[in-house]
Amino acid sequence: MTILCDGDIRLRPVDLKRDMNSFLLWYNTPRVIFYSEGPKVMPYGREIIERMIKILSEIHESYIIEIYKKDVWTPIGDASITMEKTPITIGVEEYWEKGLGTKVLAILISRARKIGLKKLKVSGIYEYNERSLRLYRKAGFSETEHFEENGYNCIKMELLL
Repeated sequence: MTILCDGDIRLRPVDLKRDMNSFLLWYNTPRVIFYSEGPKVMPYGREIIERMIKILSEIHESYIIEIYKKDVWTPIGDASITMEKTPITIGVEEYWEKGLGTKVLAILISRARKIGLKKLKVSGIYEYNERSLRLYRKAGFSETEHFEENGYNCIKMELLL
């Protein structure tokens, strides 16, 4: 896997030893968990994060999202490309609503095309997560299924490449 870059934002392969503290911070922030993992999910511990990244990395590519700020690359979230999921989590709330998700998704779409994927999928976005729904729709993803999870409505989406 390679580092993917677009100006002041880059996606670099996850290094669990280096990135664990960032993951623990992001996945223990209540609003990040609520929008990323769902309303009934408890904060993630080290074991859950290790398992999550191991699974995502085994089935395709898992990245840390970094921005270039004050001459330093700073981690702000994570993203992955798999056959069944294209998750993006901006784990630092101060970077929400800044267009970074749009840039990250464009990088992931470009990478997916380069490695020969024919489509990208999103396994489920809670309907209350309007920012994520807007992001994927704007990139051309279409809704493929509506379902209920833990008492909440969710939407699956996909993009043909």
